[in-house]
Amino acid sequence: MWRALAIVVGALALTGCATSTRTTQMGVLPQGHQLVTLVVSEDRELVHRECASVTAGWALGCHRWRRVALPEAGDVKLITIVRYTDALPSTLALEIDVHELCHAIAALQPITDPCHADNGGTIRSAADPAFRRR
Repeated sequence: MWRALAIVVGALALTGCATSTRTTQMGVLPQGHQLVTLVVSEDRELVHRECASVTAGWALGCHRWRRVALPEAGDVKLITIVRYTDALPSTLALEIDVHELCHAIAALQPITDPCHADNGGTIRSAADPAFRRR
């Protein structure tokens, strides 16, 4: 029993308690900028660092933006959303989230919605045969 416990403790020591972060983008604009970037992380320190210039204290999320000038639309805001999570979403869930955020952000700006430019409106993770069976 002690030997098995020592193996488990040793394995944990080698792998550590790794936290994970997923980042995705959508809404490619004419100059190659992405309209929205979504960062979801189990690492509170990362979220704190990314949000430090936006909030005071320990934020669990924030959004940042920067303006770019587009020839036919004028100034457009590129949005980055950073948020903490207790469990990372699946690839499918993350892709749906960034897609819907892209539509919402595009709707509030003087641009043609670019949210289907990257993928033709098709969820990439839907190529997984398990998804198609549902």
